[in-house]
Amino acid sequence: MEPIIKNYRNHFTDGGPAARLISLDDNPPTCTLSYSHILPGETSSHHIHPWEHEVYIIQGSGTLVCDGKEYPVKAGDAMFIPGNVDHYTLNNGGAGDIRRIEINPLLAAQSGGANNNGGAGTGEPPVIKNLADLDTSPGAARPVLTTADGAANYTLAHRGMAAGEVSPDHTHAWEHLAYFLEGSCILTCDGQEYTVSEGDAILIPPYTAHEWSRSSGPVANWLVFNPVGS
Repeated sequence: MEPIIKNYRNHFTDGGPAARLISLDDNPPTCTLSYSHILPGETSSHHIHPWEHEVYIIQGSGTLVCDGKEYPVKAGDAMFIPGNVDHYTLNNGGAGDIRRIEINPLLAAQSGGANNNGGAGTGEPPVIKNLADLDTSPGAARPVLTTADGAANYTLAHRGMAAGEVSPDHTHAWEHLAYFLEGSCILTCDGQEYTVSEGDAILIPPYTAHEWSRSSGPVANWLVFNPVGS
């Protein structure tokens, strides 16, 4: 099967709403992915809902507010925000726009999203991990956010690939959802080659034979979201 590949540059307008790069229309089995900016002095939506968020900050810095408590966040942070927590992100870091991706379980889109302005939450704190503090060397996927952090629907890993590296061609019953942070590589799905690069959101369907490869150039880095059952 063919992968779905969408670059945010083709779907996001500066100053506009979040771009839903992987949406219900793409038939994702587990989660959706959107790309957005938060302008200086502004915030993300202030809301509370039963499902969790996983958010990655590509650029910028600011403050994540969960049930009234403030947590500094910056580029490279992967955030797990539990369900039933009142939350929003404020861009007060003085580093320009916050650029970020947000991953939600299907329930979020199927229910029409959170239509509220916050409320009383459980007080459960978020989990925040910065890639600079983790092993992001080329090789196998490195875990970032896992079930140990409370992830109930999907996990997050980081993958780096150096020149000359090829991942084994493989097939499995679950999908991959990926977002490319840096560089580019060749993704081969069922024998067809696709070039994927910075800014691409990628959905590889279940039961699709696939491999990643890179012949030259600097290290490529991307995030991979997998269902917990994988």
